[in-house]
Amino acid sequence: MSKIKYQVGDIIQVNLGDIKDPKQIKGHEQGKERPCLVIKSLPFMELVTIIPFTSKKPKKMYSFIVKVEKDEKALIYDSYALCQHIRTISAKRITHKKGSISPDDLLRIHIALMGFLGLR
Repeated sequence: MSKIKYQVGDIIQVNLGDIKDPKQIKGHEQGKERPCLVIKSLPFMELVTIIPFTSKKPKKMYSFIVKVEKDEKALIYDSYALCQHIRTISAKRITHKKGSISPDDLLRIHIALMGFLGLR
């Protein structure tokens, strides 16, 4: 799928690794196949910077975790954007594009990322 150009705000399905394999996932890293938000696409390098979603409500809602309501297409469950898990992946991990996030939700995630990364 590396030939496809992804846009900021796209929701893609990504294989982040097998959580049972310690060579693929360490500590509290996110694993499994899950929806992720594209925040930067580098098609010339076949890389995409993403934020993973989880449908499991966090025990504590930090400012860098953003709730996004389900939309029946891209996110079939109310989900939480885990901005603390920002990472750049190979486009080869992407299984397919699911849709796009709303501009309002994207703005809320950008604000959370700026706070998490200490950017102004």
